[in-house]
Amino acid sequence: MTPSPLPGTPADSPVTDVSLTTLPKVELHVHLEGTISAATAASLARSHGEDPASVLVLEGGTYPDPFRDFPHFVEAFLATSAQVRSPADLRTVTAAFVAEQSRQHVRWCEPTFTAVTMAQRGWDPATMWQALLEGIATAPEVGVGFILDTPRDLGVDVARDSIELARTALAAGLPVVALGLTGIEGSVHEREFALLRAAADELDLRFVVHAGEMGTPDNVAAAIDELRADRIGHGIATVHDAGLLGRVATSGIILEVCPSSNVTLGIIDSLDVHPIVTLRDAGVAITVNSDDPPFFSTTLTDELRHAVRLLGLGREGLVALQRRAIDASCAPDGIRARVHAELDDWLATAH
Repeated sequence: MTPSPLPGTPADSPVTDVSLTTLPKVELHVHLEGTISAATAASLARSHGEDPASVLVLEGGTYPDPFRDFPHFVEAFLATSAQVRSPADLRTVTAAFVAEQSRQHVRWCEPTFTAVTMAQRGWDPATMWQALLEGIATAPEVGVGFILDTPRDLGVDVARDSIELARTALAAGLPVVALGLTGIEGSVHEREFALLRAAADELDLRFVVHAGEMGTPDNVAAAIDELRADRIGHGIATVHDAGLLGRVATSGIILEVCPSSNVTLGIIDSLDVHPIVTLRDAGVAITVNSDDPPFFSTTLTDELRHAVRLLGLGREGLVALQRRAIDASCAPDGIRARVHAELDDWLATAH
């Protein structure tokens, strides 16, 4: 089904900074480990007796901007996530994440968490799940559903480990809503991860696949055809294949677009030439997200501000974007209804 277009007519009232701040928001694409600020990473390193300058990838105390390339970003990401060494560290990181989401009026979010790398370091899954539960409990006003992912470059055996971790997480009461496939596109063909699709179906979870970020339209097509992905993370390479672009638009499959991420990683030259406009004009169902916000010097609010400018959105268009995100989410029906009601109230209130 073709998605409804985003309103953006002259009659649609403009978005102010105040109204953007108070907008009830939904985020579908954000990595929990990617929300660790450089300051927090340095603090964690010092608490472990490490010199931040030696163990982190920083420039002048902050993350590089821009990164040289995708491997440079991965190096920085892994160095930072490696500083999460105890349940207390994970609880701290999770609490900081939901506090920031609350500050931005995020009502529902689906953070991706690479639990399998923690397990590979010898973590007891039960302590991991408890730390996450305690962390999200510090901001109960923020609805959270976790996506447990497998980096495809770690191989299929790791995917099996991820599935077992998801089973234990669900049994422990962690709000897991989906399995994910992330990592370096092209390292292992998508079809090899069909077991994740089967496991998601068995566990009554969604399956979200990163594709068409650093990869090609073929990676997006494989995510749809081979894996029956429920949503596509990024998907911007779709614009390079007119046939695929039409298919994606007609199917209504959601693309989780992260503009600043693509620019900071050197995939796109600048925000002004980002394909988000081409995707919107083709009728693709896009959502806007922050990915790894401190790594890309951004926030969800900033990304929505970029979308307002690039897509020419007014208040109605901005609300339509958030309605699409909550409808594409894994949120419980009660939370969906509450978000729609809050968006109605926001539209009705002068800002």
